Amino acid sequence: MFSNKNGGLLATLPDLAWGLVAVLAAGLLAVTIVRYLPRGLRLMRAGAFERYVLKASWKAKREWKHLAIALGLSYTDPRTVGKTDTQGRALKPQQRFPLIKVMPQPYGLLARVATIPKVGLKQLDAASQHIADAWGCETVEVKQLDPKWVELKGLMRDPLSEAFAANYTLDAHWRLYLGKDPWGNDLWIPLKELSGIKMAGMPGYGKTMLLSGWAAKLSQSSLVQFVIFDGKTRDPQYGDWGYFANRAVILVGDNPEDANKALTKVVEYIKTRQESLHAERGTHKFWKHGPSLINPLMLVILDECHNYTDSAGLRGGPKELIEANQRLCRTLAKEGRGLGVIGIFATQKQTGDAIPTAVRDLLEVGVSFATATMDGAEAALGSGIRKDEANDPTAMIDKERFVGIAVAGGVPGRRGYTRFRTETHDEDDLIDLVFLSSHLRRDVFNPGGLHQVTDRDQRAG
Repeated sequence: MFSNKNGGLLATLPDLAWGLVAVLAAGLLAVTIVRYLPRGLRLMRAGAFERYVLKASWKAKREWKHLAIALGLSYTDPRTVGKTDTQGRALKPQQRFPLIKVMPQPYGLLARVATIPKVGLKQLDAASQHIADAWGCETVEVKQLDPKWVELKGLMRDPLSEAFAANYTLDAHWRLYLGKDPWGNDLWIPLKELSGIKMAGMPGYGKTMLLSGWAAKLSQSSLVQFVIFDGKTRDPQYGDWGYFANRAVILVGDNPEDANKALTKVVEYIKTRQESLHAERGTHKFWKHGPSLINPLMLVILDECHNYTDSAGLRGGPKELIEANQRLCRTLAKEGRGLGVIGIFATQKQTGDAIPTAVRDLLEVGVSFATATMDGAEAALGSGIRKDEANDPTAMIDKERFVGIAVAGGVPGRRGYTRFRTETHDEDDLIDLVFLSSHLRRDVFNPGGLHQVTDRDQRAG
């Protein structure tokens, strides 16, 4: 009887073993499916470059420990030095390396590395080129996020080399579109409370095209009016801004006297703006309610502004005229910010001989296309650009590569400097856009004209 029982139990053991194996196999299969099926599906749906980036991100995560140790981005845990096992044999000290999180991006890899003793921003930055080589990236940018994390951006494809057509949809958030940054993200300048913009760059790299693109888009709104100074030509109707003749409230050429008259009107308009705002909305704070037909956003564009503000070599009356223009520009930059009157000063070189530092230093955002000297780049972007080799405008002189590419600094919400590619504009599209919006022009400098806006017009605006 005992033997029968034992025999029956022994007979069932193979079945139990196979059942256990089956359960373990099913569990392993389930874990494998849960872990790898999403990856497989993602690979199937991805394009060729996206698949490459996905595989690179998984490889970077998988091999990070060995790479970190090889590059010296680790340390030996002193608590494990000199330890022995139960039999007295020496144990190998343990290496500690930073935790990493790797995420695929449209143009490469985004990684976050946790700092550990003796491994932080400085060490990761020094090893960045070796990390780029290991990950198959052109470059790796390193930035401190907070005391515990450092961000690594590995660029595998440069979006700045890829031209893209302009979008002329009017933005609803009162922003100026700069273009796409090195990661393909859109870069904007918020206009709210903006003191102004300074723009520099050698001829032919895209200053006027960026300016005219901004103006053409905003021209579609009846809540925006323009004063434009074209310092490139004597008669502005035949210059780059000629198609704005019927849309801008004022359009002047390179004559400093004409510019003085126009700037005087702008400054007088600024001085009376508070009264007009109070009459309309009970407050002098323009951006609390935003632009309106009675108090529109005023964009004052000075293209090649040095023609109106550079007093070098002048004496007597001509010098006094230029100095008067300088004072008017200073008032525009200083007092227009909170009243919805924004100046944009563009010139080839934003140094003090071209535009007074008292004006330039009031302008919040700086944009620089290719410049011949670091002094010119610093004048537009600030002294910090000297330490930022990756965004150095003096390294962007090759026209075959860098037309339409610029560097921005001081952009609200962005730290440091950002290189970007501007949109590609078709001149005929710009002309058509501005022509179709010419009926939206209003002579805001005519006091009587301000009060001719009807309730119906206000609702339409």
